[in-house]
Amino acid sequence: MSRFRRGLDERIAELRHRLAAAREDDDQHEEDVLLGDLETLVDIAGRSDVDTTELEAVLAVETGAIPIIPSPDDSTA
Repeated sequence: MSRFRRGLDERIAELRHRLAAAREDDDQHEEDVLLGDLETLVDIAGRSDVDTTELEAVLAVETGAIPIIPSPDDSTA
C-alpha cells in the first residue's frame, strides 16, 4: 500500500470517527461539513488513480445512500 493510500485511509477513518461524534451530538452542520470533506477525499483519490470502490462504499454508508443492485435477469453472463 502506498504512503498516499495509507494517509488517505487514516484521514477517512478520522472523518468517520468525527462523523459518529457529530451524529451523537445531533450537530447537523458539522455532519454536513464532514460529509463534504469525505466526498472531497473520494474525489481526490479518484483523480489520483486510486481504486475508489471501497471508498465509495464507505461514502454510501455514511450518506445513507442505497446502492442499486442489478437484477439477476440483467446479468451479462
